[in-house]
Amino acid sequence: MILLRGISGFWDAKTQPPPLEDEKAFRQMCHLLARSNGGTVAEVDTDTTARSFYFAQICKYESSIFVLQSAHYPYAAFAQRDPFGGFTLTQQPKWLQLPESPVHVLSLDELNQDWHSLCKELSQEELEQISFWRPQTVGEIIFNTWD
Repeated sequence: MILLRGISGFWDAKTQPPPLEDEKAFRQMCHLLARSNGGTVAEVDTDTTARSFYFAQICKYESSIFVLQSAHYPYAAFAQRDPFGGFTLTQQPKWLQLPESPVHVLSLDELNQDWHSLCKELSQEELEQISFWRPQTVGEIIFNTWD
């Protein structure tokens, strides 16, 4: 995996902003995912003011999982809420089967990779943000809450 320009959500004012994934398509994907697994969507948030991703909570019986999707590229991951209101990336729950989708769900192995050898396409602005925030993994760059 190569980290694509704009994946962090940062760009220079003199350059073209990164692409923006369709919020409506994200909502539809989450509702389809919930319905096809006998669950419901409890929450959807596509406000990217202080983060680089959309998220939705899918519930089934006593279990729930958050689906995170990059606001800029069709990459998704699963997460749980941490005690501080943030997210901890996790693996796909066994009760959740994925239908075919143009969105690539990243595995924990992909998310937990070191990013240093994968950053050739990132902009100077992104590299400056990375230097400031000091992420350790690919997942921390793609699904960030940097402001």
